[in-house]
Amino acid sequence: MATRIEQAGIARAQIERAQIERGAIGSKTWTLILTIGCLVSAGCGGKTDRLGQAYQDASLTKTPVAQFSGVVTVDGTAPAAFTLVMLWNPKQPNAGMLRTICDSEGRFTFTSYEPGDGVPPGNYVVLFARFNMGRPLGNFDGPDLLNNLYNDPDKNASKPEFQISVDAPGKSDYQFNLAVAGEQPATPGPHSVTEVKTVM
Repeated sequence: MATRIEQAGIARAQIERAQIERGAIGSKTWTLILTIGCLVSAGCGGKTDRLGQAYQDASLTKTPVAQFSGVVTVDGTAPAAFTLVMLWNPKQPNAGMLRTICDSEGRFTFTSYEPGDGVPPGNYVVLFARFNMGRPLGNFDGPDLLNNLYNDPDKNASKPEFQISVDAPGKSDYQFNLAVAGEQPATPGPHSVTEVKTVM
């Protein structure tokens, strides 16, 4: 049985992981993540009621989500560390991007409330970039190590393979095969993702 100090450490790790995967988060969302992390790490009973209360306390409402997960390859192999998959909603261009990180085999999965539950249904443009981990945790520093080939929402919006319609219940078998070797590096556009900074 973990001590309360160990439980607090687990909760902090869960919060930091959520920051990396979800990107910039507001103070109400931070409060919610902290509350949920503490509830989960402490192994509290009545989880459903407590989670509902956490949302209510943070004045947030859960919206429906649909699964969005799959595999990314770069030049036919698993991508290197810190490869991001991002979703841009062209109907809300200033709302920020949802993002997640590929694992060592190129698998990715988006999370909104519970691990792997997905994203709100809608039409998205998928972007990809690879950065070096920055400081503080959750920041990613440029340049894009995929040579700015897949990080521009304006360019990707014109490519059918990067236009995604997410409908419930979603899909877990998306495949994205990116070519980088032999491709001429691109100049970042005005909306290209060239770094990621976490807002606290």
